[in-house]
Amino acid sequence: MSRARAVAACAVTAAAITLGGACGGGTSGPGPTRTVTATAPTVTVTAGGTSETTGESAQSRYLNELDPLTATEGIDTGTAEINGTGFARSVTLACNAAGPVNSAEYNLGRHWTTFTATAGLRDDSPTGGSLTFEVAVDGTRRFRETIRLGASREVRLDIRNALRLKLTVSYTGQDASSVYYGSWGDAQITGGKP
Repeated sequence: MSRARAVAACAVTAAAITLGGACGGGTSGPGPTRTVTATAPTVTVTAGGTSETTGESAQSRYLNELDPLTATEGIDTGTAEINGTGFARSVTLACNAAGPVNSAEYNLGRHWTTFTATAGLRDDSPTGGSLTFEVAVDGTRRFRETIRLGASREVRLDIRNALRLKLTVSYTGQDASSVYYGSWGDAQITGGKP
């Protein structure tokens, strides 16, 4: 193994150990609000073939820990089961014919780099349902997809230098008397400034 790879492997192992300790030793489930700091190694190979490793600090927050600036029909936070998988830190927006669009907007303060979530209908939504999921960053739509009950979609967006993040679910016209639950499983922003 080259010296650069050996140094990088040691740095990655050290970062994984540090991250495991910061996350409570791998426990899951709702708990107190936490900001997790992980150290990501940067390996530089110089002309002489030697390498240096430096750390770059990054933070992450789950959206269920934050208060939205606005929420049109209210939100539910906590555990959501989407397509048979449980997500402990989720944001759920309900809608139906009477309230066909529901959204929540968050202040990012231009401090974050990535938004990730698993989008889909919560498993207790009515059979045959579907919703349209959208993410807008500073007023520009960056993701839009109609998802049926029993399906999910991984969402990962670059949000560098963004001020606002808006999550929206829209009713697609099925049974007007039923309520459908659009969930953003483990919705998270990462890369924040410490």
